[in-house]
Amino acid sequence: MRGKRWGVLVALGALLLAGCTAAPPPAAAPRPTADAPSPPAPSPSPTGTPLTVAALGDSLSRGFDACAAFGDCPEASWATGTDPRVDSVADRLGALRDATITRVDAARSGADSSDLARQVETVIPHSPDLVTMLMGANDVCRPDLTEMTPAPVYTERIDAALDRLAAALPDATVLVASVPDVTALLPVAGGDPTARFIWSRLNGCSTVLEAPQSTSAAAELRRDEVRARVAEYDDALRAACAAHPRCVYDDGALRAYRPELAQLSALDYFHPSIAGQAELAALEWRALTSSALVP
Repeated sequence: MRGKRWGVLVALGALLLAGCTAAPPPAAAPRPTADAPSPPAPSPSPTGTPLTVAALGDSLSRGFDACAAFGDCPEASWATGTDPRVDSVADRLGALRDATITRVDAARSGADSSDLARQVETVIPHSPDLVTMLMGANDVCRPDLTEMTPAPVYTERIDAALDRLAAALPDATVLVASVPDVTALLPVAGGDPTARFIWSRLNGCSTVLEAPQSTSAAAELRRDEVRARVAEYDDALRAACAAHPRCVYDDGALRAYRPELAQLSALDYFHPSIAGQAELAALEWRALTSSALVP
């Protein structure tokens, strides 16, 4: 009996071992599933004639402090930027004409009208179809009223810039933005403690930002002088643009613009945020498309 039992156990063990080492049954065919979404079709290449857009100006056209870090953020520029949240003038023109856009941003942060001649010479070799110009805020944004650019000097520089563009680029459209009323920042952000703290460190614009909550006669007179100088600049822009058949002036739209707090950079409460740059682009695009000079 003991031998028989041993034989049975050996046979049973062999069967179990064979079951453990046998190949697994073939996998079942995959169950049918719903069709997976097809990858998006690539965007068709633009079919219109390629165009070039060039920007002249200061930090407003460089997207300064519009993004998450301090400094220039050219992709956020109202004029030549590529950020879809801004929908820049260049992007809108490309969409309208179904065209590839080459962008030339000759603007320089901190520039005033004295830099216009250099900027003009920078863009001329690129033969732009559209040139945007926004210049003047730094001509009034100074440590002292006596340092603001005199209106006759500003006028001379604007005339020279537009004359040079017309001579070198007779077929180009020039879009001239009015000078923003920098004092419009005060009622928007002057009550914000963070904004006031930051402004107190911006020593270069005391004409506007000094004592932002003061209602003293001296403070109001200082702001009135800034506004008056901006108005003189805009009169010069209007007259200079009217002298050239391919020049479009925004008819004071930017000077009349009153920003909301969300349209100011949270980094300095002075420059436009992404939302502010988008508003500038919309204002200037409206001026351009209201003319018959869209490239």
